[in-house]
Amino acid sequence: MGLLKNFKGGTMKKTLIFSIISMVFAVWAYGAEPKKVNFNIDKAKLESGNLQVFEDNYVVEGKGQKKRAVGVILINASPAKVWEVLENWDVMGEFVPGLSYYKTVHLIKPIGKGDVGESLIEGKLSFPPIRYTLDVTFDKVNLRQDWRLVTEKEIVSYNEKQEVLKKNSGMLKSIEGYEYLEPYNNGLQTVYTYAPIIETSGPVPNFIDRALTKNTLSGYVKAIKKRVESGKEQKK
Repeated sequence: MGLLKNFKGGTMKKTLIFSIISMVFAVWAYGAEPKKVNFNIDKAKLESGNLQVFEDNYVVEGKGQKKRAVGVILINASPAKVWEVLENWDVMGEFVPGLSYYKTVHLIKPIGKGDVGESLIEGKLSFPPIRYTLDVTFDKVNLRQDWRLVTEKEIVSYNEKQEVLKKNSGMLKSIEGYEYLEPYNNGLQTVYTYAPIIETSGPVPNFIDRALTKNTLSGYVKAIKKRVESGKEQKK
């Protein structure tokens, strides 16, 4: 009992301090966005294949809004099979509801063995009719993708070299986010987490807000699950 007491009073205190320091360094390393989300996921809902949606709201400068909607779902396939679908953005317009298209307009770095790939990908929503270009990184080793909206200055810079990028729709101030895969059930299944953030240049009507957050997220995540589980081959 004395050893346990000393452990609780000494070692646990040191462990707690170390954990807090580690968390601070993690925030510095990854900025405002955590590497992985930490919500109370319902295991029964997860294993039944139901999508669970969480939402965080951020206060930003001026009259803008910033939201992070997070979707978590279990896919009946290995992480490698899910990644194969997630890696090919150019065909997502075929099966993602509300998405007119995604197309790679500039390859910065190919996805290599052990390397993080990077591409500029133009997207357009059917409703609201918003067009934008994202800088997307593909970390195949960690089964993770991150993206952010390409800035207007970057668009001008790219277009001075060769005209490849169109201007982003005016309603958008920022898009960023990430998605990652985690093996489940000894790697036979995959937990898929999708966490986009959309920041508008000002207040938007509620129906557009829903389209930009929960509705789009739900349609996207469920479409990925359906595509993977259908076993349909991906066009390269």
